Amino acid sequence: MADAHHKLSAPAWLTRPDTQQILGLLNVDGGTARAVGGCVRDSLLGVASADTEVDIATNLTPDEVMSRLEKSGIKALPTGLAHGTITAVMHGPSAARLFEITTLRADIRTDGRHAEVAFSQDWQADAARRDLTINALYCDADGTIYDPTDLGLADIQSQKIGFIGEASERIAEDYLRVLRFFRFHFQLAAERQINAEALAAVQAAGAHMAQLSGERLQSEMLKILALPAASAALESMAQCQLLAPIFGLEAAYDLPRLQAMNKRSDDPLLRLMAVLPDWPSAQIVGQNLRLSGKLMARMKAAMTPSRYIAEDMEDITAALYFDGVACVRDQAHLALCDRHQQQAGVWQQALLAAQSFDRPAFPLNGAMMQAAGMQAGPEMGAMSKAVEAWWVAQGFPSADEVEAELKARLAQG
Repeated sequence: MADAHHKLSAPAWLTRPDTQQILGLLNVDGGTARAVGGCVRDSLLGVASADTEVDIATNLTPDEVMSRLEKSGIKALPTGLAHGTITAVMHGPSAARLFEITTLRADIRTDGRHAEVAFSQDWQADAARRDLTINALYCDADGTIYDPTDLGLADIQSQKIGFIGEASERIAEDYLRVLRFFRFHFQLAAERQINAEALAAVQAAGAHMAQLSGERLQSEMLKILALPAASAALESMAQCQLLAPIFGLEAAYDLPRLQAMNKRSDDPLLRLMAVLPDWPSAQIVGQNLRLSGKLMARMKAAMTPSRYIAEDMEDITAALYFDGVACVRDQAHLALCDRHQQQAGVWQQALLAAQSFDRPAFPLNGAMMQAAGMQAGPEMGAMSKAVEAWWVAQGFPSADEVEAELKARLAQG
């Protein structure tokens, strides 16, 4: 039903020409289309922007949606046909925007990971299959709001994060809703107590979390770890005994260290590293969450002790040069969150040095070494490494000084 007292006041994402064009194409000849979910919710909360992603629900079938888009010259991707989802690609002046358009549907069968759906014309049924009341709000092209559950607007007003209907039933339909519940609660209502029914339901679902794919777990966990209240969220999840099944590891998770990191950095990967005891544990967690090779390499570098950091700045400079600025910065943040850290002063120096460090290019090359009389081979590689270490320790002297050092070493045999 439309709420006569609530109408969005021309949010930038709704008044964009591309949004209006898509809605206009779908809202003719018996079709009805409304924006739904996060874009509506975030507008009511005052946190939406012109770049907010727009999801659309419609009574048109996927085939009808595809046909209308293609006839208008809009690229249409069948990204989720089994669930009625078509992605429209709108090319703007600077970048392409994606609109997920999904046919109204009702769940026929669910197993906690997948759902079999039936398309419908029933907006009430479409709302009933969603997870949280605040995510079941719709709006027309003119901003008129529809609240089929009659709870979404009130829950936004009172900052209540609640499931639609029975919490245990909604969670059993898709266990990822456990993480979505924590994410929205600690994003929108972190200062409020979690309602008892929802808390009991999410705690009871812990045994089923291992059914979820690592990619889905990763997506939600990194979003939770990026929240300002990330440490409070993980503490609540730990109390519900959810961290072990989510991370795939029984471990002594360091929540006080995470709380300290929460104040230092909003980087979700750094926060994840802070809560883990060591690199072997991080490796298991990273594999369980299907982290990319790039993220795994970053964790390994940050959680492996540097052989360069010591009591003097020369070693910090060597760490910045050989390990990289990002690695030193990560290691410094992790070390400064350690309650037992004995080298806080050195790590503070490392952070300061990292801010202004510009890695110079090593001036020695193969042509210079051959001109000095060296033959290509392993000896040349070993000499290059030795001279490079000297060059870094000496504070990056000039190419002429590097060449002189090379000749002196060769002369010594």
